[in-house]
Amino acid sequence: MKTAMIARAWRTPLGHSIEAAMARLYAGERAASLDPRAGYTCTTIAPLLMQPAASRQARFLGRMGLFGLEVATEALAASGIVGGPRIGVFCGVGGLRAHWEDMMAAFAGQTDDGQRMWERGLKDVHPYWMLRHLSNNVHALASAALGLRGEGATFGGGNAGAQAMAAASRALWDGALDAALVIAYDSLLEPETLVELGARRSATHAPVAGLVAPYAADAAGFVPGEAAAAIVLVREATAPHAWIDVRDGAGSEPDVTTTLARCAADLGAGATMIAGAARAWPELDREERELIAALVAPDAALIAPSAAIGQVGAATSVVQAITLAEAMRARTLPPIAGLEHAAGGPLAPVTRRTSTTARVALGLHTTAPGLAAAIRVEVAR
Repeated sequence: MKTAMIARAWRTPLGHSIEAAMARLYAGERAASLDPRAGYTCTTIAPLLMQPAASRQARFLGRMGLFGLEVATEALAASGIVGGPRIGVFCGVGGLRAHWEDMMAAFAGQTDDGQRMWERGLKDVHPYWMLRHLSNNVHALASAALGLRGEGATFGGGNAGAQAMAAASRALWDGALDAALVIAYDSLLEPETLVELGARRSATHAPVAGLVAPYAADAAGFVPGEAAAAIVLVREATAPHAWIDVRDGAGSEPDVTTTLARCAADLGAGATMIAGAARAWPELDREERELIAALVAPDAALIAPSAAIGQVGAATSVVQAITLAEAMRARTLPPIAGLEHAAGGPLAPVTRRTSTTARVALGLHTTAPGLAAAIRVEVAR
């Protein structure tokens, strides 16, 4: 169900504009810094460095939700489409999480006897604290603010961005919509998420100076990050930014690699640029390269935007769609940030900026066991 992307916007750790972030990606730069908060085994992170613009919707949205609303507004404005009953909204979010940091001040002064809990801090909890954590807030507020009254849905989880893109594509091809706004945002930097990633040793424990890139022989975990991205899709367009097809795996397989294979199998033909899942552990990276090599041409180039941007959870597939389309239009392969000597194996990872004639690209993303996504992006010359 191929659809055309006619507008896009994002907020990434490499930059808030498409142009700025892509320039840094081509230069091989990496958005990684020391977490100023103490106490986490994972101390290297890739945060968004700016704060969202002041908004009256801050009553109902946290920081990442505000970024989601910003990119949604920008993408729709760039498309030239105005709201109406045939324009839909599809959102992908990391999930329903009650963030610990929002409650720390309220619990810091509590005592074991449970007395005077209100006076000892609970009175300082924001009255909309629970409302601000609802996963469909951005969907509802974007629909209302932008006048989008068509069909839509909100998805939660590690591959929620891909699920949102797939659902939007199905609605367009079913004729239910004329256009769809897809919004995805997530942060892997919340305390509860960092604790889990650190305990599982998924995220790196290395300091910034000691980072090793994915696909290196001594890779040892990814850098967690955060991002918000939005694209506008239509069924047909005379001069589209890119055509996109999506497969999302929803836990029906026993492991990530099996799910990834199922998602990627019917999208890999003809792809000569691959944005890898880049899990940054040698065994997992080798499994992935073997899987991809069986699906694409032997000379296909493997890149890893997440080495520069960080792993961004539910936003990954939408960020990949924008990145791959931009790189193919610029005829440029961005190097894998920090990678000098790749581990041996099939499908050569890109270690320096080079030109490309690629017109078809494959983006891969994996998360919890059984969850994976693949996107296919094509551009016209």
